[in-house]
Amino acid sequence: MSGGWRVAVAVAVLATAGGPGTTAAQMADEPLEFGGLFQTGFRADPDETGRTNGFEVFAARGLARGGVGLVFDYFVQAEYRTYDETFRLLDAYVTLPVIPELAVTLGLFRPEFGLEALLDRGELTFLERAQADLLIAPGRQVGVSAGGGAFDGRLTYGAGFFNGNGPSLQNDGDDYMFAGRVMYNSIGTIAFYDDFVIQVGGSIGYSSDTSAPLFGDLVSEPSFDPPAAAIRYAGSRLLLGADVQASYRDFTLTGEYYGADYTPDPGGELPDDASAHGGYVEAGYRAYGVLELVTRWDAFKPAVGDDRQFLLFGLNVYPGVYTKIGVQYAVALEDAAPALPVAGDQFIVVAQLAF
Repeated sequence: MSGGWRVAVAVAVLATAGGPGTTAAQMADEPLEFGGLFQTGFRADPDETGRTNGFEVFAARGLARGGVGLVFDYFVQAEYRTYDETFRLLDAYVTLPVIPELAVTLGLFRPEFGLEALLDRGELTFLERAQADLLIAPGRQVGVSAGGGAFDGRLTYGAGFFNGNGPSLQNDGDDYMFAGRVMYNSIGTIAFYDDFVIQVGGSIGYSSDTSAPLFGDLVSEPSFDPPAAAIRYAGSRLLLGADVQASYRDFTLTGEYYGADYTPDPGGELPDDASAHGGYVEAGYRAYGVLELVTRWDAFKPAVGDDRQFLLFGLNVYPGVYTKIGVQYAVALEDAAPALPVAGDQFIVVAQLAF
């Protein structure tokens, strides 16, 4: 059995299995649910990316979630990657409630770091995340975290320890990563806002690494087809994030900053005391919950290389509860070289089904 199919079978087993001593009454409290994300469409990139233009499947994911009474909840998600025709496990974790203000999560998941970094792919306004999000935020890790909320959802918080080696059970040299985040929202967990709402958040992470995978375009021009290979980083890194979002009825303004300071071991691919930073500012207007206009300034300064700044324009239509059709176009500022998620004169049409 291939490695990809072993992952698929493991997902199915985890999705359908309960815990030891689980009763039917307990399972009825949190029934097993299935979901998925499918994104397909058309992409046209400039010639310098080397990417083949045409129709693509951008994402194909399946998930299962449920719970065993009041004991724990579980979540499993996997995706099929079309560019190398393999299955990959994205998330696999359990959450154990301790008190109403605190729960513990163990497994493979995204650490509490960043605002856009914690959004599901189907919730993004554009097809891909911002450059700094992809290149600085820790991404999925194996570890344990504790977090929760207080003051009727106005304050949320979380922190944890992780291998720091990405979605792998292996740990590089017994070194670990710490990541934490706190966020305050002026109203709390209310689905529909008619008043002015502002929320602010801060994130911090630190990792001591022996062979941690980092995106290669931190130190060189990215490769697009296939995607850029990772470098193996040895040293320490300090990660910082700050975000603010203001909204009033159908208008939203969001800004987010990411920074990373690297102290590599001698002989690595990063220079001594290297740093990278960037972020985005995004403005959006959504009319009647159906039509969304959005624009974004996306900037990133890699550890080695020139600044990369882009202006993105998007139009999203939501014809149904689970569907979205989006069109986006990107413009390079100051003759920016193509980046991993975006390039000048890039045109994308995407149809999405998420449930």
